[in-house]
Amino acid sequence: MSIASHIKEVTVAGGSRTAIDFGSEQITWGGLGASIAELESLLDKPGNSEELVGLLGRNRTEPVAAFIAALGAGKPVLLINAVRSANQVAKEVEELRLACLLGTADDLVPEVLAAARRTGTQVLELSLQNEEIDYTERTPRGIGPFRTRGEGTLIEIQTSGTTGAPKRIPIAEHTIEASLRDGIRSARGTVEQPKLEPKTSPTLMFSPLVHTSGTFNTLMAVFEVRPIVLFEKFDPARFTEMLVRYRPRFVPLPPTAIKMMVDSPATREDFSSVTAVRAGTAPLAVELQDAFESKFGVPVLTTYGATEFMGVVTSWTLDDYRQFGKDKRGSVGRTSKGVEIRVVEADSGAEVARGEVGVLEARLQRIDGGKSWIRTTDIARIDEDGFLYVLGRSDDAIIRGGFKIMAGKVADLIRRYPGVNDAIVIGRRDERLGEVPVAVVEPSRADEEIDASALRLFAKEHLTPYEVPARIHVVPRLPRTVSDKISRVEVKAMLDALET
Repeated sequence: MSIASHIKEVTVAGGSRTAIDFGSEQITWGGLGASIAELESLLDKPGNSEELVGLLGRNRTEPVAAFIAALGAGKPVLLINAVRSANQVAKEVEELRLACLLGTADDLVPEVLAAARRTGTQVLELSLQNEEIDYTERTPRGIGPFRTRGEGTLIEIQTSGTTGAPKRIPIAEHTIEASLRDGIRSARGTVEQPKLEPKTSPTLMFSPLVHTSGTFNTLMAVFEVRPIVLFEKFDPARFTEMLVRYRPRFVPLPPTAIKMMVDSPATREDFSSVTAVRAGTAPLAVELQDAFESKFGVPVLTTYGATEFMGVVTSWTLDDYRQFGKDKRGSVGRTSKGVEIRVVEADSGAEVARGEVGVLEARLQRIDGGKSWIRTTDIARIDEDGFLYVLGRSDDAIIRGGFKIMAGKVADLIRRYPGVNDAIVIGRRDERLGEVPVAVVEPSRADEEIDASALRLFAKEHLTPYEVPARIHVVPRLPRTVSDKISRVEVKAMLDALET
């Protein structure tokens, strides 16, 4: 069955139950079904089945509903990050040359509409009317030519742009379908066949729709007929309120949100319905995991994946956690169904022995039938029980006078210092040593004062001498990507300004 057909069946099965909850706004599964039919009538024209539909995505009712509606209408979707300047979005819209663009009034600013007129892109404004999506034409369709999808592509999504300019990644329908089926895992890790039975436990979604985790969480919720509770940004107070209102069994929390909950007034009682927290999108420090589990009594099951994989590659199950949770701290779990991993030497590509460090590669059934090994930029090791440990990125390694420093390890240590919310360590050129590590630190609160000299002494107590940052800069806030990861590109620009 195609994803479009499955979505339509889901809207029938869900009926009058809430599909999307965004504060004072709700839309039902039946409302999504009507929204699909309306969009089909607007876009179902001869010769345009291969043309990509662009969506100005953000975590609000209309864009998320329109994303589901477009896929339900059988249209390939290209996601555009709307949370940027008008000029940036307009430039991208003009370069993409889309046949159709969907967006809310807030995002269809004059610059974007002007860009659409220049390329002949039909623009449909989204609004919520009587718990259905209404589409109002703002610019008519021109003569083209327009951007078409690659063979089999269902979604085009951008990487987060953590280490460089974001890249567009085409995701095939068969990859998404296989990833969703692999994602139906019980608490014990077995894969279960989905049933079209509406769920009451929701997906609490604050990962951006335009990022792979948000895209996948949205599709997973639809696949399971599970309501989506939307957050535009993570807020500990509202998250706690939703925990108490909906009493979910499993909740996703990235490391930044885990830290915010540890620092929040939330209690064990607030988490009483939660069987486990799933953590992904960024490395989770062992100390932070310990603090969360100690405060709330809920196990954290870490996962590892990438945009290109459209889903997880490794994860923890509750059975694994009960058996190995204490001994395998810091691991991101074992392989998911249909996935193989190995660690290889960076230069020769030869596989290394279990326990040795190298570059991680993965082979996935859902990508090309598992024919090709895909190399990542992650440095890792796999232990004798098959647990994966991601030690950092190959482009994070800093060579200081011949000694290799893993920047992620140093940043993890700095995050343990009282008053530090987050930190990043960057290699900076040095005439004598080649490179030196420099730390940029964000306080937990805007009014928090962190003594850089005292922090450096703390680092000296816990690190080897060559790992200690040569300089530490405390800034009010670290720049972040749409997926809430620290933007290395912007941090480097910040350091250029600070150190000139």
